[in-house]
Amino acid sequence: MAGRSTFRISAVNATEFEQMRQRIHHSGRCLDNRDYDGFVDLFTPDGAYRIEVAAPEMKSKMTWMTLDHDELRQRFQSAPEQVWRDIETTHLIAVDTIDFQGETAKTSATVSIFRTDDEGRTQVYAVGRYEDAWQRIENKWRISLRVLDLRTRLLPVPAPLPL
Repeated sequence: MAGRSTFRISAVNATEFEQMRQRIHHSGRCLDNRDYDGFVDLFTPDGAYRIEVAAPEMKSKMTWMTLDHDELRQRFQSAPEQVWRDIETTHLIAVDTIDFQGETAKTSATVSIFRTDDEGRTQVYAVGRYEDAWQRIENKWRISLRVLDLRTRLLPVPAPLPL
């Protein structure tokens, strides 16, 4: 999907297109609002989340994190609230492409994640791209695979992963 910047909406109606765009944005709001159950519920039961990073010194991308649906839920449940208590995030998501293919879809969205500390200072925390594969289940679009192609390689600690 890299390099494409056009929408393909001829095979779907504008309502379905808007619903997909809203689901992509909703994923960021779930993380911002610490609605971790809501975030996990966006995934199919066999869905997965992966963070990949390209570094100039490496020939191929590194995988920083891979979690299946259950591991994703466990990650959020096992992280005590105080680990990330002073971190407020804001996801700014720009949907670049939506490509519907029957009961599946592929989307690409550029994401900037801002972090506001307990003193009110806001800084860019991370940037990257969500490369998502979607599956329609019972008339609802769910993520079967989210790959965060992370452009930021040095994240301040503590890092509220997934992003």
